[in-house]
Amino acid sequence: MLATALPLFAFAQEPKKDAPVAPKKDTISSYRIFVKPGHDAAFKAAIAAHAQKFHKGGWSWRIGEVMSGPEGGAYHIVEGPFSWTALDDRGDLGAEHTKDYETNIAPHVEKTTPDTFLTYATDLSTVGVTDWSNKVIIVHYTVKPGKGGLAADTIKAWKAVYAKRGMNVAVWHSAWSGDNVYTLSYRLKNGWKDLDQDLPNSRKVLEELAGPNEYARLQQNAADAYEKVSSEMVEFKPDLSSK
Repeated sequence: MLATALPLFAFAQEPKKDAPVAPKKDTISSYRIFVKPGHDAAFKAAIAAHAQKFHKGGWSWRIGEVMSGPEGGAYHIVEGPFSWTALDDRGDLGAEHTKDYETNIAPHVEKTTPDTFLTYATDLSTVGVTDWSNKVIIVHYTVKPGKGGLAADTIKAWKAVYAKRGMNVAVWHSAWSGDNVYTLSYRLKNGWKDLDQDLPNSRKVLEELAGPNEYARLQQNAADAYEKVSSEMVEFKPDLSSK
């Protein structure tokens, strides 16, 4: 009787295996299109139709217009977010997709930038990855060689300030796409009018949180960590994007 029961007891004590963890959908791809003079209306119609037909679900397109900075006037294409596993499994987009792009969109394009992949930095951000806003200020921090840790620590130190000020700041890190860049997207909840609000000054909030010497320390860290800083305003266009 005991011999019969032992195998059942042993089987009952086997630990349960954890279900495989689904990969995070926290990566996007992005590039910019510069439209030929006089082709703007035709381009908008073509890109909107293409997005609706070929870029849905995890491959949705958010299309915006760069309103300031050296690339002002370009169209900003963001696809995702998706996981690296999904990208690996995606495969070829198909002949129909390629033909539609080459036939209906390409004739209106003057030039495009290379594709860039960016992964969401949750520990540096104050907002969820898909808590989008249609009007954003984007700041690009290009990191000096060997200064990646200092750059990340400096951005993280500002996170508490953004949270205290009630700012939705999404931080992305370039992923094997050229220069080492942190991209901060300041998502304006109510549009450009948010810039008129009398919010607490960032330096004042920082010094209240971390002491009077913290601002100077972080300014020096930024000088040591970043090779270049640039910013721009981008307005996303729901009528051009995937729905």
